[in-house]
Amino acid sequence: MTKSVIFAIGPEALQREGLREKPEAWEDGLRVDPKPGNFEWWYFEGHLEDGSAVVVTFFTKSLLDRGSRLKPGVSITITRPDGQKLTAVRPIEPAEFSASKEHCYVRAGDSYVRGDLAHYELHARAGDLSVYLNMNATVPAWRPGAGKNYYDEALTRYFAWLPAIPFGEVEGHLTYDGKLHAVKGSCYHDHNWGNVGLNDVLSHWYWGRAHLGEYTLIFAEMHATPRYGQQRIPVLMLAKGDQVLVEDGAPMRIEEQDFIADPGGRSYPDGLDIFWDKDGGRLQMKLRSPALIDSFSLLDMLPTWQRVIGRLLANPYYFRLRADLDLCVSIGGVQERIQGQALYEVMLLR
Repeated sequence: MTKSVIFAIGPEALQREGLREKPEAWEDGLRVDPKPGNFEWWYFEGHLEDGSAVVVTFFTKSLLDRGSRLKPGVSITITRPDGQKLTAVRPIEPAEFSASKEHCYVRAGDSYVRGDLAHYELHARAGDLSVYLNMNATVPAWRPGAGKNYYDEALTRYFAWLPAIPFGEVEGHLTYDGKLHAVKGSCYHDHNWGNVGLNDVLSHWYWGRAHLGEYTLIFAEMHATPRYGQQRIPVLMLAKGDQVLVEDGAPMRIEEQDFIADPGGRSYPDGLDIFWDKDGGRLQMKLRSPALIDSFSLLDMLPTWQRVIGRLLANPYYFRLRADLDLCVSIGGVQERIQGQALYEVMLLR
């Protein structure tokens, strides 16, 4: 029997989850007990004026090992101005991990992040890499409805998402190559948690974001597995300055262009066309000339013997890309065409 994905939207969903219309600081705190079956992570990304980039993730366990008890860690990826990637992951003993439920305050060994949706301070260390950042939101925290998708009628199996900083400013320093590098630029932060195996309920997704002039854009389209009728799960947020213009993703649709084969055996689209039309308002987005930033099999995160067995069954894959974006906005009295660049990812879970 085909099941349906249930979207947690509307006043009843907010009341059930104990939420107000606008996100509050406690929502970026620990949301789920890290017992077997549950997972949670806090993701931070910076794009810096010197051409470098940084991604830091605090997590309660690996996404591929959600059945375990608490196995926390911190991962850091720094992309140098010349494009070379430096990556390190630091496992943390459970006794050295803590997370507040009142606001974002996650401590993993001597790494930590704390914040209140408006301002965050982050310090992380893994291997020879270290990061110290101060982040300030310029676009307020947002979520689609209650920020959850349910995968059963009892509303017990779910995946949740909170873009705590859709766009912000960052300043601090990175340590790599044995040197301290002062940096400043733009940032993004989101928070995910849940209790479902994502590969059990989703086949793939597209997720992306951009900041063009005054506009901040976040889009996503998740595709459910055949068990859920291959249902589309669209998400869209468009803000101008600190005002959200669009937050109803339901009218959005994505059309893929021709596909580009990757040496890893999977492929990604050569471009995306995104359309949104509601009550006379219209958005049209074209992503073209994608440049591959990163690609890898999710099985690479497993021990060697598990990779060999895993590839006999599936080859889940991740692509991260930068593309040219042409955005046409026609909403109310706003009539604009803006061009720039967007970051987006393709996650193939099956």
